[in-house]
Amino acid sequence: MSALLKATDLVKEFPVAGTAGLFTPAKKFTAVDQVSFELQAGQTLALVGESGSGKSTTARLASRLIDVTSGTVHLDGQDITSLQGADLLEVRRQVQVVFQDPFSSLNPRHKITQIITAPLRYQKRPMPGGARKVAQGLMERVGLNPEHVDRFPSQFSGGQAQRIGIARALAVGPRVLVCDEAVSALDVSVQAAIINLLRDLQREEGFGCLFIAHDLAVVRQIATRVAVMTAGQVVETGERDEVFDHPQHEYTRKLLAAVPRIRPEWEAARRRNAEKVKS
Repeated sequence: MSALLKATDLVKEFPVAGTAGLFTPAKKFTAVDQVSFELQAGQTLALVGESGSGKSTTARLASRLIDVTSGTVHLDGQDITSLQGADLLEVRRQVQVVFQDPFSSLNPRHKITQIITAPLRYQKRPMPGGARKVAQGLMERVGLNPEHVDRFPSQFSGGQAQRIGIARALAVGPRVLVCDEAVSALDVSVQAAIINLLRDLQREEGFGCLFIAHDLAVVRQIATRVAVMTAGQVVETGERDEVFDHPQHEYTRKLLAAVPRIRPEWEAARRRNAEKVKS
């Protein structure tokens, strides 16, 4: 089966400010270094790692929010790395992003109807029954009161605001949903509700989800596969349970050791694996 989204040898370099001289080029910082992964339709691939590991930059490269230094990104077999104009606009429709801070991505001066239907206006897509009706339908799909479409973002809680962000992303029927730390700013109980919502929507729509997170407890709940990143590189990739129960890389084991143990069977599996490594 061909991958819905495939990244191959992605590299992203940023110039280091103040390092360029009259005869010397600016030094460069490599934020992403030869990263490759595949995402299937209906699958959730979690990119995990500490802050500064390069996972969010990787997500931005994969969604064409920033340009690659080298490497390629394929969407359903098509190389989208250098697309521009109308072709890139279509990529924007197929790959939508849900950001970490829901309020920073919602215009505080716009009503929810305007916010949710913004991608449809940008894509010049029809809105049967009008913008308000479309927004109400999307509000209902993400578990919000459809009669609240005339409110402003400040009138919602953090969890509700993130649901609005998800509704906006769903408006254009994406094939890939990129969630960049989409639940990290929320309370634990709200996190669980958003994760359940994403899983339900994925079952209904069949989209692939690239889920960026540093919280392994959250990743365990939602991921199908896991790619562990550190220092801009992927050091381990595998099925979720295999990575969690039988981590191969030392960095992965350190990440898991730092997670509070809530499930006894998870802790028991970790200890058994640790004993095998020592022996």
